[in-house]
Amino acid sequence: MKSKIKCVVLLLCAWNLSVPGFANAQNQVKSSVLGNGGGGASNGSFRTVTTLGQTLIGTTANASNTIHAGFWSQGIEMVAGVEQIPSETMPEEFRLEQNYPNPFNPTTTIEFALPKQSAVTLTLYDILGREIEVLIDDELEPGGYKVSFQADDLPSGIYFYHIQADGFVRARKLTLLK
Repeated sequence: MKSKIKCVVLLLCAWNLSVPGFANAQNQVKSSVLGNGGGGASNGSFRTVTTLGQTLIGTTANASNTIHAGFWSQGIEMVAGVEQIPSETMPEEFRLEQNYPNPFNPTTTIEFALPKQSAVTLTLYDILGREIEVLIDDELEPGGYKVSFQADDLPSGIYFYHIQADGFVRARKLTLLK
């Protein structure tokens, strides 16, 4: 049975490498990490088997877990809420305010304003420019908005939040201190 599983995994790895755009570069990892020495991992509803010398390449997921290149990551909710701010006047221009408090631990508020209905994307990046989380990806009505952001599962450091809305693009820095 074990040799049958190894054969299937080897075939899957070979197939993944042959699919254009699907294969990532060779991962170099320490021997104690799942993937370099072969092995398996599961949580009852999710199982990954790796072979000697090569991690599984690509991304696979279920409702609560995602595997990227053979490593586990747990999905987390970072946005506690998006609330439209009641106001007597409509904003005259797009704005992205500095988060407050800043530095923060573990919750901060990000405010922005839209003078017209817009498709809005608000994204969090780490200091190296890697996308951490898309906080908002929605069509929003004109007005002011508050996003309550929780960073319980993030390490201390400098992050950037970036908004795109109807041609408006702006980024600001936030600092998480634990």
